Amino acid sequence: MKNIITAFLKTYTATKIGIIASSVVFIGVATMSTIYVMGAEKDTRQETVITSSNAEEIEEIIEVPQEILNPETEQEETPEPEEEAEEEDETPPKVVKYQDKTVTVPKSTVAKVNSTEDAEKDKKKGGEEVKQEQVEEMFENVGKKSMGIDVSAHQGKINWSQVKQSGVEFAMIRVGFRGQTEGKIYEDTYFKANVSGAIANGIKVGIYFYSTAINDTEALEEAAWVVNKIAPYSITYPVVYDFEDFGRYRCTGVDGNVATKNALTFLNYVKSQGYEPMMYANKNDITRKMSRSSFSCKFWLAHYTEETDYKGSFNMWQYTSKGSVPGISGRVDMNIAYFTYGTVADAKHTHNYTSVVGKVKEATCTEEGSKTLRCSCGETKTETIKKLDHKFGEWQVETAATTESAGVEKRVCDTCKKEETKIIPKLENKPVTTPSETPKPSASPVPTPEETDPPAESPKPTTTPTETPAPSPKETLEPSQTGTENKKTPLAETSETEEISE
Repeated sequence: MKNIITAFLKTYTATKIGIIASSVVFIGVATMSTIYVMGAEKDTRQETVITSSNAEEIEEIIEVPQEILNPETEQEETPEPEEEAEEEDETPPKVVKYQDKTVTVPKSTVAKVNSTEDAEKDKKKGGEEVKQEQVEEMFENVGKKSMGIDVSAHQGKINWSQVKQSGVEFAMIRVGFRGQTEGKIYEDTYFKANVSGAIANGIKVGIYFYSTAINDTEALEEAAWVVNKIAPYSITYPVVYDFEDFGRYRCTGVDGNVATKNALTFLNYVKSQGYEPMMYANKNDITRKMSRSSFSCKFWLAHYTEETDYKGSFNMWQYTSKGSVPGISGRVDMNIAYFTYGTVADAKHTHNYTSVVGKVKEATCTEEGSKTLRCSCGETKTETIKKLDHKFGEWQVETAATTESAGVEKRVCDTCKKEETKIIPKLENKPVTTPSETPKPSASPVPTPEETDPPAESPKPTTTPTETPAPSPKETLEPSQTGTENKKTPLAETSETEEISE
């Protein structure tokens, strides 16, 4: 172009977004022209007035990093991308019949952060910077209300304990989205962690699904998938249909009428399953492309401003995307609900883990086993199988015991061949005895014959024949001599005498 002189090129390396831009200086003094300079963030533009000596209108668009345009602007950190799940959802196919339609609940994959299929990552941001500590004062004149946030994988890992302590009462959590090009359904990377963490810390939970449905059949698929995913959890706040991609990506043919039909299909099915439905839309879409009067359910308005001028009725207001809440890194959407719930809703489903997934790791005598079970809703859990008891055989003598050393016995488990041993005590060293000798009991001494025989009578004095004359044969004893101790009769004595004389 005429009269445009390139003064110099400055190489700039952006540490966060890794691109190089060149600053081009245009010198001129004639015509004021407007150049639209696109920033690093999609769909945001900044006007810069440049002078040129050329009368022609300058139409070039120069792409430069946002850090050059606003060097003092704090750049938001994007969570580190995570790997996409290796396996798809293996939930057995589930068929849903609703009104005149029959659909199969789609299988899904857990998305990675900032997936190219995630259309919500390109969503426009806006509103004032608001800290959680300011919200009560901001809405102090509002009667019945509850203060909350909405989150997805774009907020990364969240410390829900800190979020609760900051005063957040509810959280609208993204369960998933439909891909913007191929139309596949993805589960939000942090859905399970977010819903479990919020509920565990006493924060009431609502759900939203980011749709790119191109017809009401796809909308019913999305609704059936959402209901199936959230059934095990206590969902107290509404379940929301969020459609924003008019005329772009795979939704180039979706106008306001199609979008309204799709939304009603989704919301009515959700209501039929016992959840409170709610429609989400920004001020422009609900005013120009759809009609608030088409929806009898609750309405969630997105309008980033200090005071909305939307004339229709709404039940929840997303007033900024630049909120700051303890426990969340970076920015987060802030909401006020003009309603609240006194109690937490019950889960619509109780898990029944019956189907075995994959290969079972059998337990052994030395290691625990494990198996993964799947519920009819698709959720899985891994159970531990306790170790088996050993099956030992009989004890066998490995080394016999002696008086010098102990012995050893061993037994072996028939299953794992584990060995156990035990000690056999040494033998006692006993004295050796000959066969002819009878050992005497050591416990009590054997009495002597003298100790066991009765006492003997004193011996009677013996008389020799010479000292005692033999009585005559006819001699008899005196009566006084009868009855004395063991005396012989005269006849006996006589016969004895006679034998001697003979």
